[in-house]
Amino acid sequence: MSDNILQTLQHLVQDVIAPDVRELKVRLNSLEKQIEVRFNAVDQRFDSVDQRFGSFEQKIDARFDALMSAITESRAQTELSNVRLIAALSERVAVLEAQRH
Repeated sequence: MSDNILQTLQHLVQDVIAPDVRELKVRLNSLEKQIEVRFNAVDQRFDSVDQRFGSFEQKIDARFDALMSAITESRAQTELSNVRLIAALSERVAVLEAQRH
């Protein structure tokens, strides 16, 4: 009788449970593939966004460098103008002092 029960259980597993398990494995594999495809698509999108930000960052850096150059040039021009003005004023003061003595 126990052999009969074991055979019945074995048939039950083979006939009912095993096909369901196989079907679940197939469905699981299909879902894993779908998930992998979607994750790959998301990764590609992130790579694209990352490249765009890299390009944007380079443009911002170039513009910042150009702006800093312009500011430096402007300061240099202002300082040069101030030096010329001071030199001219110094000459006038020297002439006035010479006339006074």
